[in-house]
Amino acid sequence: MSWGRTAEQQRWIDEADAAEEERARGKREPRAEERRKKTAGYIAALEDRVRALEETVTGFNSLASGAAEFADAATKRLAAIEGLLDALERKLFVSIERRFGEAMGRLDAISPDARSRSKDYKFANERDDGGPVDLPNPLTPLVRKVTMN
Repeated sequence: MSWGRTAEQQRWIDEADAAEEERARGKREPRAEERRKKTAGYIAALEDRVRALEETVTGFNSLASGAAEFADAATKRLAAIEGLLDALERKLFVSIERRFGEAMGRLDAISPDARSRSKDYKFANERDDGGPVDLPNPLTPLVRKVTMN
């Protein structure tokens, strides 16, 4: 559209528009190239950080597997130690019972008039005949007497 312009005026306007577009493109291209370079730098930095994180995760995974193996070995050794302690405890108690029996036999041999000890253990509040013992009933209600002044 000429909008009432002559052909020469229109040609000048078109040339000016083309020159303006060329100047704008000249400004846009370096900016776009600068943005591409910055973006590439950011992407490279992010890739480096991701690689570093992956290496850290790999290190943590190897540490975790090593710790799990150590825990398994420690658990097995602890079980073995507990077994040895149980065996030692049994041997010790057998030895103590045998020595106690020997000592009691010697005491009985020294004092023949002493009563022989009973094998049945009873508490002090138990009867000798084995009958029931009268104990207080814990289920009976507690009666409290209240005095008024």
